[in-house]
Amino acid sequence: MLPTGVPQLHRRWLVFAVLFFGNGLNVGSSVYSFGLFIDPLETEFGWQRTAISASLSFAAVGSLASPLVGRLVDRYGSRPVMTCSLLLLGLSFVLRPLMLELWHWYALSFLQFLAMSGVSAIPAGRLIPVWFGSTQGRIMGLAVAGINVGGITIPLLVRWIVAADSWRTAYALVGLAGIILAVAAVIFVREGPSRSGTEDLDEDQAASSGLTVGEALHTKSFYAIMGTMLLGSFAHLGVLPALIPHFGNLGASPTLAAITVTVMAAMGLLSKPAFGYMAERITAKRAMMITLVLQCTGAILLVVSPVVAWIGLPVFGIGMGAHGALFPLLVRESFGLRHIGSILGILTLATVVPFSLGPVIAGFSFDVVGSYTPAFTFFAVLFLISAAGLKQMRVVTA
Repeated sequence: MLPTGVPQLHRRWLVFAVLFFGNGLNVGSSVYSFGLFIDPLETEFGWQRTAISASLSFAAVGSLASPLVGRLVDRYGSRPVMTCSLLLLGLSFVLRPLMLELWHWYALSFLQFLAMSGVSAIPAGRLIPVWFGSTQGRIMGLAVAGINVGGITIPLLVRWIVAADSWRTAYALVGLAGIILAVAAVIFVREGPSRSGTEDLDEDQAASSGLTVGEALHTKSFYAIMGTMLLGSFAHLGVLPALIPHFGNLGASPTLAAITVTVMAAMGLLSKPAFGYMAERITAKRAMMITLVLQCTGAILLVVSPVVAWIGLPVFGIGMGAHGALFPLLVRESFGLRHIGSILGILTLATVVPFSLGPVIAGFSFDVVGSYTPAFTFFAVLFLISAAGLKQMRVVTA
């Protein structure tokens, strides 16, 4: 354990580091690296690709578990929740070399996605405002940018390990990284700086001002933010997975089409801290409205023509990239920190709908008319409606 005399300035960057690397490992290992294991698993066990990919449907488990995770964060603090979640994430990977049956794959995937909500947005939404105060916007953006860094680096490492050794070793090392981060969370994460010189949050800080869950449910702001989560999240599993085939349909080579995902990751890496900083200046509400307009504009440009689509790609990427960083800041602006975990958890439930329907709508559009144009246009309208609806949100703590 760190000595109690460790300066608070140093402590807060240790808390930030756990959040940053937790975000990177969480999404980098669960989503970005997923495809690298399909061929080895198919060769090893003879499982069909459809059966392997079906495990991604457990992503909804993370959203469904988020209200419970949020309540646990409010009641027991971020440290035990993050520690247990990172440990569970690590174990879900470190046990995969022992798999023999398909149901083992599904059971471990269930544990993997169950852990996701306790690693990222909910604990970050509570810890970063407490530790970083007036700079919380840009720091939130940097912490969530760990997702993009993980999305770029972890697949490269996994690809190298699989080629040099085996998929079993790759999974074991990813799992070990999760367990190490769980230990780091135990040692470094605290609820906030203490004015009394002790490690944990003083009682008056712990009872932060803000609305209860019941009070939040009776505000227009709650439903405006829920609308943003519901409609704005169609970008992630509606537009993003369809980009490579969409650009392929526009005449791009397979290599050039694959670059679209790299562009999206790079734009997200830049936009998260940039819009976090903007949130400090003009409120997270206005910053989020700008990102939604950018997503609307980008989605329309993607279907205008093959040339214009390449202009729309970074426009859309900048807007989509900042979404995850601004969401916790929106909740804090409207409801304070008192029950932010529980409120974030309930609002996250809204993502179940776009995560479930986004790929279906995009696929249906292509199957019917041979193009993603109707789907992208429909999503653009949803982004615009979301931006307009967010005007109903009331900023209480800027």
